[in-house]
Amino acid sequence: MNKYIISIIILFSAFNLYSQHNLTMYNMHTLPQRIHTNPAQIIDSRVFVGIPGLTSVHILYGNNGFKIKNMVGIGDSNKLLIKPLEFYNSLKKDNVISSSGSIDLFYMGIKLRKSFFTLGISEKFKSQVTFPKDFLGLFIIGNAGENIGKDLNFNFGYDMMLYNDISISMSRAFAKNKLRLGAKVSYLNGVMNLNTEKSELIFNTHQDDFHYTINNNVKFNASNILDTLNKNFEFSEKDADYNILKYKNKGMGFSFGAVYTIIPKLTVNASIVDVGFIDWKDNVVNYSTKYPNKSVEFYGLDLKTIFDDSTDMNETIDNLLDTLTDKFEMNETYKGYRTKLPTTFYLGGNLWITKRHNFGILFYGNYYQKKLNPALTLSFNGKLTKVFGISASYSMINKSFVNGGLGFTLNGGPFQFYMVSDNIIGMIKLRDTNTIDLRFGLNLTFLRKDKQAGLSGKGVKK
Repeated sequence: MNKYIISIIILFSAFNLYSQHNLTMYNMHTLPQRIHTNPAQIIDSRVFVGIPGLTSVHILYGNNGFKIKNMVGIGDSNKLLIKPLEFYNSLKKDNVISSSGSIDLFYMGIKLRKSFFTLGISEKFKSQVTFPKDFLGLFIIGNAGENIGKDLNFNFGYDMMLYNDISISMSRAFAKNKLRLGAKVSYLNGVMNLNTEKSELIFNTHQDDFHYTINNNVKFNASNILDTLNKNFEFSEKDADYNILKYKNKGMGFSFGAVYTIIPKLTVNASIVDVGFIDWKDNVVNYSTKYPNKSVEFYGLDLKTIFDDSTDMNETIDNLLDTLTDKFEMNETYKGYRTKLPTTFYLGGNLWITKRHNFGILFYGNYYQKKLNPALTLSFNGKLTKVFGISASYSMINKSFVNGGLGFTLNGGPFQFYMVSDNIIGMIKLRDTNTIDLRFGLNLTFLRKDKQAGLSGKGVKK
Protein backbone atom coordinates (compact mmCIF):
# COMPACT_ATOMS: atom_id res chain seq x y z
CA MET A 1 0.00 0.00 0.00
CA ASN A 2 1.40 3.38 -0.91
CA LYS A 3 2.52 5.45 2.08
CA TYR A 4 1.84 8.61 0.10
CA ILE A 5 -1.83 7.66 -0.14
CA ILE A 6 -1.95 6.98 3.60
CA SER A 7 -0.53 10.45 4.26
CA ILE A 8 -3.22 12.03 2.10
CA ILE A 9 -5.94 10.09 3.94
CA ILE A 10 -4.58 11.24 7.30
CA LEU A 11 -4.42 14.83 6.08
CA PHE A 12 -8.03 14.94 4.93
CA SER A 13 -9.29 12.98 7.93
CA ALA A 14 -8.83 16.20 9.88
CA PHE A 15 -11.86 17.59 8.04
CA ASN A 16 -13.97 14.51 8.74
CA LEU A 17 -13.29 13.83 12.41
CA TYR A 18 -15.88 15.43 14.65
CA SER A 19 -12.26 18.75 17.90
CA GLN A 20 -11.19 19.38 23.64
CA HIS A 21 -14.11 21.50 24.78
CA ASN A 22 -15.81 19.18 27.35
CA LEU A 23 -17.93 22.09 28.58
CA THR A 24 -20.96 20.04 29.61
CA MET A 25 -18.95 17.15 31.04
CA TYR A 26 -16.92 19.50 33.27
CA ASN A 27 -19.83 19.85 35.73
CA MET A 28 -21.26 16.31 35.56
CA HIS A 29 -20.54 15.20 39.14
CA THR A 30 -21.90 11.71 38.42
CA LEU A 31 -19.34 11.04 35.66
CA PRO A 32 -15.74 9.87 36.35
CA GLN A 33 -14.42 11.29 33.04
CA ARG A 34 -14.96 14.85 34.32
CA ILE A 35 -11.62 14.48 36.14
CA HIS A 36 -9.95 14.77 32.70
CA THR A 37 -10.93 18.46 32.68
CA ASN A 38 -9.90 19.26 36.26
CA PRO A 39 -7.83 16.81 38.34
CA ALA A 40 -9.11 18.44 41.55
CA GLN A 41 -12.72 17.45 40.85
CA ILE A 42 -14.14 14.28 42.38
CA ILE A 43 -17.36 12.42 41.70
CA ASP A 44 -20.23 10.74 43.54
CA SER A 45 -18.53 7.31 43.70
CA ARG A 46 -15.57 6.25 45.82
CA VAL A 47 -14.32 3.71 43.24
CA PHE A 48 -14.71 3.47 39.46
CA VAL A 49 -13.27 1.23 36.75
CA GLY A 50 -13.79 1.94 33.06
CA ILE A 51 -14.68 -0.91 30.73
CA PRO A 52 -11.38 -1.39 28.80
CA GLY A 53 -11.59 0.15 25.34
CA LEU A 54 -15.15 1.37 25.94
CA THR A 55 -14.78 3.62 28.95
CA SER A 56 -14.59 6.78 26.81
CA VAL A 57 -14.83 7.53 23.09
CA HIS A 58 -14.74 11.23 22.19
CA ILE A 59 -14.97 12.99 18.83
CA LEU A 60 -15.01 16.75 18.32
CA TYR A 61 -15.07 19.03 15.27
CA GLY A 62 -15.20 22.80 15.12
CA ASN A 63 -14.40 25.82 12.96
CA ASN A 64 -14.35 29.55 13.63
CA GLY A 65 -17.31 30.69 11.59
CA PHE A 66 -18.58 29.06 8.39
CA LYS A 67 -21.37 26.49 8.20
CA ILE A 68 -22.33 23.74 5.78
CA LYS A 69 -25.36 25.77 4.64
CA ASN A 70 -22.92 28.42 3.36
CA MET A 71 -21.45 25.84 0.96
CA VAL A 72 -24.40 23.80 -0.30
CA GLY A 73 -28.18 24.12 -0.44
CA ILE A 74 -31.32 22.75 -2.03
CA GLY A 75 -32.87 24.62 -4.97
CA ASP A 76 -36.53 25.03 -5.97
CA SER A 77 -36.38 21.93 -8.16
CA ASN A 78 -35.00 19.91 -5.24
CA LYS A 79 -31.52 19.90 -6.76
CA LEU A 80 -28.26 20.30 -4.91
CA LEU A 81 -26.81 23.80 -5.19
CA ILE A 82 -23.15 24.62 -4.76
CA LYS A 83 -22.70 28.16 -3.42
CA PRO A 84 -19.01 29.08 -3.76
CA LEU A 85 -19.49 32.86 -3.52
CA GLU A 86 -21.66 32.64 -0.39
CA PHE A 87 -19.11 30.32 1.16
CA TYR A 88 -16.30 32.73 0.27
CA ASN A 89 -18.18 35.68 1.81
CA SER A 90 -18.78 33.73 5.04
CA LEU A 91 -15.05 33.18 5.57
CA LYS A 92 -12.78 35.21 7.80
CA LYS A 93 -9.32 36.44 6.85
CA ASP A 94 -7.79 33.37 8.54
CA ASN A 95 -9.97 30.32 9.05
CA VAL A 96 -9.36 27.49 11.51
CA ILE A 97 -10.73 23.96 11.40
CA SER A 98 -9.98 21.95 14.54
CA SER A 99 -10.68 18.33 15.24
CA SER A 100 -9.76 15.81 17.89
CA GLY A 101 -10.53 12.30 18.94
CA SER A 102 -9.62 10.17 21.94
CA ILE A 103 -10.17 6.65 23.24
CA ASP A 104 -9.54 5.67 26.85
CA LEU A 105 -8.10 2.15 26.76
CA PHE A 106 -8.05 1.95 30.55
CA TYR A 107 -9.27 4.27 33.32
CA MET A 108 -9.83 3.74 37.04
CA GLY A 109 -9.98 5.76 40.24
CA ILE A 110 -10.24 5.26 44.00
CA LYS A 111 -10.85 7.50 47.01
CA LEU A 112 -8.63 6.94 50.06
CA ARG A 113 -9.59 9.18 52.99
CA LYS A 114 -9.14 12.78 51.77
CA SER A 115 -7.29 11.81 48.58
CA PHE A 116 -8.53 10.62 45.20
CA PHE A 117 -6.27 8.77 42.73
CA THR A 118 -6.73 7.88 39.04
CA LEU A 119 -4.75 5.85 36.52
CA GLY A 120 -5.40 5.98 32.78
CA ILE A 121 -4.13 4.95 29.35
CA SER A 122 -5.52 6.67 26.28
CA GLU A 123 -4.86 7.34 22.60
CA LYS A 124 -5.35 10.87 21.36
CA PHE A 125 -5.55 12.62 18.00
CA LYS A 126 -5.46 16.42 17.66
CA SER A 127 -5.53 18.50 14.50
CA GLN A 128 -5.66 22.17 13.52
CA VAL A 129 -5.92 23.44 9.94
CA THR A 130 -5.55 27.12 9.08
CA PHE A 131 -6.39 28.39 5.60
CA PRO A 132 -6.62 31.96 4.24
CA LYS A 133 -9.68 33.48 2.61
CA ASP A 134 -7.48 34.94 -0.14
CA PHE A 135 -6.62 31.49 -1.49
CA LEU A 136 -10.25 30.63 -2.26
CA GLY A 137 -10.75 34.15 -3.56
CA LEU A 138 -8.16 33.46 -6.25
CA PHE A 139 -10.29 30.61 -7.62
CA ILE A 140 -13.72 32.14 -7.07
CA ILE A 141 -13.04 35.79 -7.98
CA GLY A 142 -9.96 35.20 -10.11
CA ASN A 143 -6.65 37.01 -10.24
CA ALA A 144 -7.97 39.96 -12.26
CA GLY A 145 -10.24 42.81 -11.14
CA GLU A 146 -9.76 43.72 -7.48
CA ASN A 147 -7.12 41.01 -7.07
CA ILE A 148 -4.74 42.17 -9.77
CA GLY A 149 -1.60 43.71 -8.31
CA LYS A 150 -2.80 42.81 -4.80
CA ASP A 151 -0.73 40.76 -2.34
CA LEU A 152 -2.80 37.68 -1.51
CA ASN A 153 -2.16 35.78 1.71
CA PHE A 154 -1.57 32.07 1.13
CA ASN A 155 -0.39 31.34 4.68
CA PHE A 156 -1.62 27.80 5.22
CA GLY A 157 -0.96 25.90 8.43
CA TYR A 158 -1.51 22.28 9.37
CA ASP A 159 -0.68 20.68 12.71
CA MET A 160 -1.55 17.11 13.59
CA MET A 161 -0.41 14.75 16.31
CA LEU A 162 -1.31 11.20 17.24
CA TYR A 163 0.05 10.04 20.58
CA ASN A 164 -0.43 7.77 23.61
CA ASP A 165 -1.04 9.18 27.08
CA ILE A 166 -0.26 7.15 30.22
CA SER A 167 -1.33 9.22 33.23
CA ILE A 168 -1.71 9.23 36.99
CA SER A 169 -3.53 11.90 38.99
CA MET A 170 -4.07 12.77 42.63
CA SER A 171 -6.27 15.27 44.43
CA ARG A 172 -6.54 16.03 48.14
CA ALA A 173 -8.64 18.21 50.45
CA PHE A 174 -7.02 20.92 52.59
CA ALA A 175 -8.04 23.76 54.91
CA LYS A 176 -10.79 21.82 56.68
CA ASN A 177 -12.10 20.56 53.32
CA LYS A 178 -12.64 24.04 51.92
CA LEU A 179 -9.85 23.71 49.36
CA ARG A 180 -9.12 20.79 47.08
CA LEU A 181 -6.00 20.67 44.88
CA GLY A 182 -5.23 18.18 42.14
CA ALA A 183 -2.52 17.37 39.61
CA LYS A 184 -2.04 14.91 36.78
CA VAL A 185 1.23 13.74 35.24
CA SER A 186 1.31 12.05 31.82
CA TYR A 187 3.99 10.10 30.02
CA LEU A 188 3.50 10.74 26.31
CA ASN A 189 4.58 8.54 23.43
CA GLY A 190 4.24 10.17 20.01
CA VAL A 191 3.10 8.05 17.08
CA MET A 192 2.75 10.51 14.20
CA ASN A 193 3.11 14.24 13.65
CA LEU A 194 2.83 17.03 11.08
CA ASN A 195 3.95 20.46 12.23
CA THR A 196 3.86 23.82 10.43
CA GLU A 197 6.56 25.83 12.18
CA LYS A 198 6.38 28.77 9.77
CA SER A 199 4.14 29.62 6.83
CA GLU A 200 4.56 32.92 4.99
CA LEU A 201 3.43 32.82 1.36
CA ILE A 202 2.42 35.90 -0.63
CA PHE A 203 0.95 35.63 -4.16
CA ASN A 204 0.71 38.56 -6.58
CA THR A 205 -0.49 38.86 -10.19
CA HIS A 206 1.53 41.43 -12.13
CA GLN A 207 -0.77 44.04 -13.69
CA ASP A 208 1.27 44.43 -16.91
CA ASP A 209 1.62 40.92 -18.31
CA PHE A 210 -0.31 38.86 -15.69
CA HIS A 211 2.67 36.77 -14.65
CA TYR A 212 2.81 35.63 -11.02
CA THR A 213 5.19 36.61 -8.25
CA ILE A 214 5.39 34.44 -5.15
CA ASN A 215 7.34 35.19 -1.96
CA ASN A 216 7.67 32.29 0.43
CA ASN A 217 9.19 31.47 3.81
CA VAL A 218 8.07 28.03 4.93
CA LYS A 219 9.27 25.56 7.55
CA PHE A 220 7.53 22.22 7.92
CA ASN A 221 8.32 19.14 10.05
CA ALA A 222 7.03 15.57 9.99
CA SER A 223 7.57 12.41 12.00
CA ASN A 224 6.54 8.91 10.90
CA ILE A 225 4.67 10.30 7.87
CA LEU A 226 7.21 9.96 5.05
CA ASP A 227 9.77 7.19 4.72
CA THR A 228 12.83 9.42 4.99
CA LEU A 229 15.25 6.50 5.10
CA ASN A 230 14.78 4.98 1.65
CA LYS A 231 12.26 7.31 -0.07
CA ASN A 232 10.39 4.40 -1.62
CA PHE A 233 7.04 5.23 0.00
CA GLU A 234 6.31 1.57 0.61
CA PHE A 235 4.11 0.31 3.41
CA SER A 236 4.46 -3.12 4.95
CA GLU A 237 2.84 -5.03 7.79
CA LYS A 238 5.78 -4.29 10.08
CA ASP A 239 4.97 -0.58 9.77
CA ALA A 240 1.56 -1.34 11.26
CA ASP A 241 3.08 -2.86 14.42
CA TYR A 242 1.27 -0.64 16.90
CA ASN A 243 3.27 -0.99 20.11
CA ILE A 244 2.62 2.15 22.15
CA LEU A 245 6.11 2.05 23.67
CA LYS A 246 8.17 1.33 20.54
CA TYR A 247 8.46 4.92 19.27
CA LYS A 248 11.34 7.27 20.12
CA ASN A 249 9.04 10.28 20.40
CA LYS A 250 8.85 10.90 24.14
CA GLY A 251 7.16 13.67 26.06
CA MET A 252 5.53 14.80 29.27
CA GLY A 253 2.21 16.42 30.08
CA PHE A 254 0.87 18.11 33.21
CA SER A 255 -2.56 19.24 34.37
CA PHE A 256 -3.43 21.19 37.50
CA GLY A 257 -6.71 22.02 39.17
CA ALA A 258 -8.29 23.59 42.26
CA VAL A 259 -11.75 23.77 43.84
CA TYR A 260 -12.53 26.20 46.67
CA THR A 261 -15.63 26.56 48.84
CA ILE A 262 -16.42 30.25 49.39
CA ILE A 263 -19.56 29.54 51.41
CA PRO A 264 -21.25 26.16 51.97
CA LYS A 265 -23.37 26.39 48.81
CA LEU A 266 -20.94 28.22 46.54
CA THR A 267 -17.75 26.78 45.03
CA VAL A 268 -15.29 28.16 42.49
CA ASN A 269 -12.88 26.08 40.42
CA ALA A 270 -10.07 26.42 37.91
CA SER A 271 -7.80 24.14 35.93
CA ILE A 272 -5.13 24.18 33.26
CA VAL A 273 -4.95 21.04 31.15
CA ASP A 274 -2.26 19.60 28.85
CA VAL A 275 0.76 21.72 29.62
CA GLY A 276 3.51 19.71 27.98
CA PHE A 277 5.50 18.68 24.93
CA ILE A 278 6.62 15.81 22.73
CA ASP A 279 10.15 15.52 21.32
CA TRP A 280 9.90 13.99 17.84
CA LYS A 281 12.95 11.91 16.87
CA ASP A 282 11.52 8.91 15.02
CA ASN A 283 11.72 9.00 11.20
CA VAL A 284 11.90 12.80 11.08
CA VAL A 285 12.09 15.04 8.03
CA ASN A 286 12.22 18.87 7.91
CA TYR A 287 11.53 21.09 4.93
CA SER A 288 12.38 24.78 4.88
CA THR A 289 12.70 27.51 2.25
CA LYS A 290 16.28 27.70 1.02
CA TYR A 291 16.13 31.41 0.31
CA PRO A 292 13.47 32.97 2.58
CA ASN A 293 11.37 35.77 1.09
CA LYS A 294 13.02 35.42 -2.32
CA SER A 295 10.64 36.47 -5.12
CA VAL A 296 9.83 33.67 -7.54
CA GLU A 297 8.28 34.47 -10.90
CA PHE A 298 6.04 32.02 -12.71
CA TYR A 299 4.42 32.44 -16.13
CA GLY A 300 1.93 29.58 -15.97
CA LEU A 301 1.25 26.99 -18.65
CA ASP A 302 0.95 27.32 -22.38
CA LEU A 303 -2.62 26.15 -23.05
CA LYS A 304 -1.70 25.18 -26.61
CA THR A 305 0.57 22.46 -25.28
CA ILE A 306 -2.21 21.11 -23.08
CA PHE A 307 -4.82 20.81 -25.84
CA ASP A 308 -2.39 19.55 -28.45
CA ASP A 309 -3.35 15.98 -29.47
CA SER A 310 0.26 14.90 -29.28
CA THR A 311 0.63 16.10 -25.69
CA ASP A 312 1.12 13.60 -22.91
CA MET A 313 -0.86 15.07 -19.99
CA ASN A 314 1.11 13.17 -17.37
CA GLU A 315 4.34 14.46 -18.85
CA THR A 316 2.96 18.02 -18.87
CA ILE A 317 2.00 17.80 -15.18
CA ASP A 318 5.36 16.27 -14.31
CA ASN A 319 7.13 19.11 -16.09
CA LEU A 320 5.00 21.66 -14.22
CA LEU A 321 5.81 20.05 -10.87
CA ASP A 322 9.49 19.91 -11.77
CA THR A 323 9.41 23.60 -12.67
CA LEU A 324 7.74 24.53 -9.38
CA THR A 325 10.15 22.33 -7.45
CA ASP A 326 13.12 24.03 -9.12
CA LYS A 327 11.75 27.49 -8.42
CA PHE A 328 10.76 26.80 -4.80
CA GLU A 329 14.13 25.58 -3.59
CA MET A 330 13.78 23.77 -0.27
CA ASN A 331 16.26 22.50 2.29
CA GLU A 332 15.65 18.96 3.49
CA THR A 333 17.09 17.89 6.85
CA TYR A 334 16.43 15.15 9.38
CA LYS A 335 16.67 16.88 12.76
CA GLY A 336 14.46 16.15 15.75
CA TYR A 337 12.08 18.86 16.90
CA ARG A 338 9.65 19.61 19.75
CA THR A 339 5.95 20.41 19.65
CA LYS A 340 3.82 21.70 22.51
CA LEU A 341 0.46 20.27 23.48
CA PRO A 342 -2.56 22.51 22.77
CA THR A 343 -3.09 23.83 26.32
CA THR A 344 -6.60 24.42 27.63
CA PHE A 345 -7.87 26.21 30.73
CA TYR A 346 -11.19 26.28 32.59
CA LEU A 347 -12.50 28.78 35.13
CA GLY A 348 -15.92 28.33 36.73
CA GLY A 349 -18.27 28.39 39.67
CA ASN A 350 -21.19 26.34 41.00
CA LEU A 351 -24.17 27.30 43.15
CA TRP A 352 -25.48 24.19 44.94
CA ILE A 353 -29.21 24.28 45.67
CA THR A 354 -29.16 20.74 47.14
CA LYS A 355 -26.54 18.01 47.50
CA ARG A 356 -27.80 16.65 44.17
CA HIS A 357 -28.32 19.79 42.08
CA ASN A 358 -26.33 22.87 41.11
CA PHE A 359 -26.14 25.64 38.57
CA GLY A 360 -22.79 26.28 36.92
CA ILE A 361 -20.98 28.91 34.89
CA LEU A 362 -17.79 28.06 33.04
CA PHE A 363 -15.28 30.02 30.97
CA TYR A 364 -13.05 28.02 28.62
CA GLY A 365 -10.00 29.00 26.61
CA ASN A 366 -7.71 27.28 24.13
CA TYR A 367 -4.58 29.06 22.90
CA TYR A 368 -3.45 28.28 19.34
CA GLN A 369 -1.17 30.20 16.97
CA LYS A 370 -1.07 33.25 19.28
CA LYS A 371 -4.86 33.46 19.31
CA LEU A 372 -7.29 32.75 22.15
CA ASN A 373 -10.29 30.60 21.24
CA PRO A 374 -12.80 31.18 24.07
CA ALA A 375 -16.14 29.67 25.05
CA LEU A 376 -18.71 30.38 27.76
CA THR A 377 -21.15 27.86 29.25
CA LEU A 378 -24.15 28.03 31.58
CA SER A 379 -25.43 24.74 32.94
CA PHE A 380 -27.81 22.90 35.25
CA ASN A 381 -26.36 19.72 36.73
CA GLY A 382 -28.32 17.25 38.78
CA LYS A 383 -28.99 13.75 39.97
CA LEU A 384 -32.68 13.27 39.28
CA THR A 385 -32.89 9.80 40.81
CA LYS A 386 -30.52 7.37 42.50
CA VAL A 387 -29.49 5.98 39.10
CA PHE A 388 -30.00 8.89 36.67
CA GLY A 389 -27.81 11.98 36.42
CA ILE A 390 -28.23 14.78 33.90
CA SER A 391 -26.61 18.02 32.79
CA ALA A 392 -28.09 20.58 30.42
CA SER A 393 -25.98 23.44 29.10
CA TYR A 394 -25.98 26.46 26.83
CA SER A 395 -22.66 27.50 25.30
CA MET A 396 -21.16 30.16 23.10
CA ILE A 397 -18.50 28.28 21.08
CA ASN A 398 -16.58 29.18 17.93
CA LYS A 399 -18.46 32.49 17.68
CA SER A 400 -21.75 30.58 17.52
CA PHE A 401 -24.54 31.36 20.01
CA VAL A 402 -26.75 28.33 19.34
CA ASN A 403 -25.14 25.43 21.20
CA GLY A 404 -27.40 23.44 23.48
CA GLY A 405 -25.55 20.69 25.34
CA LEU A 406 -26.91 17.62 27.08
CA GLY A 407 -25.34 14.81 29.06
CA PHE A 408 -26.63 11.93 31.16
CA THR A 409 -25.40 8.99 33.23
CA LEU A 410 -27.53 5.89 33.73
CA ASN A 411 -26.60 3.37 36.42
CA GLY A 412 -27.82 -0.21 36.60
CA GLY A 413 -26.16 -1.67 39.66
CA PRO A 414 -22.44 -0.92 39.21
CA PHE A 415 -22.77 -0.53 35.42
CA GLN A 416 -22.87 3.03 34.15
CA PHE A 417 -23.62 4.12 30.58
CA TYR A 418 -23.19 7.76 29.68
CA MET A 419 -23.42 10.09 26.73
CA VAL A 420 -22.65 13.79 26.56
CA SER A 421 -22.47 16.48 23.87
CA ASP A 422 -21.73 20.21 24.01
CA ASN A 423 -24.00 20.80 21.03
CA ILE A 424 -26.85 18.35 20.72
CA ILE A 425 -28.56 20.80 18.35
CA GLY A 426 -25.59 20.55 16.00
CA MET A 427 -25.89 16.75 15.97
CA ILE A 428 -29.44 17.19 14.64
CA LYS A 429 -29.04 20.27 12.40
CA LEU A 430 -25.66 19.68 10.79
CA ARG A 431 -26.12 22.35 8.11
CA ASP A 432 -26.53 25.13 10.70
CA THR A 433 -23.64 24.40 13.04
CA ASN A 434 -19.89 24.82 13.16
CA THR A 435 -19.36 22.61 16.24
CA ILE A 436 -20.08 18.88 16.52
CA ASP A 437 -19.24 16.99 19.70
CA LEU A 438 -19.99 13.58 21.21
CA ARG A 439 -18.57 11.48 24.05
CA PHE A 440 -19.93 8.15 25.30
CA GLY A 441 -18.76 5.11 27.25
CA LEU A 442 -19.23 2.47 29.95
CA ASN A 443 -17.95 2.49 33.54
CA LEU A 444 -18.28 0.43 36.69
CA THR A 445 -18.98 2.69 39.69
CA PHE A 446 -19.08 1.64 43.35
CA LEU A 447 -20.03 3.20 46.71
CA ARG A 448 -21.92 6.12 45.24
CA LYS A 449 -22.96 9.02 47.49
CA ASP A 450 -24.76 12.31 47.14
CA LYS A 451 -22.33 15.17 47.76
CA GLN A 452 -21.18 18.56 46.64
CA ALA A 453 -18.64 16.94 44.32
CA GLY A 454 -15.20 18.47 44.34
CA LEU A 455 -15.05 18.93 48.10
CA SER A 456 -14.15 16.39 50.79
CA GLY A 457 -16.51 13.74 49.48
CA LYS A 458 -18.56 13.56 52.65
CA GLY A 459 -22.24 13.06 52.06
CA VAL A 460 -25.27 10.95 52.61
CA LYS A 461 -24.85 7.41 51.28
CA LYS A 462 -27.63 6.29 48.98
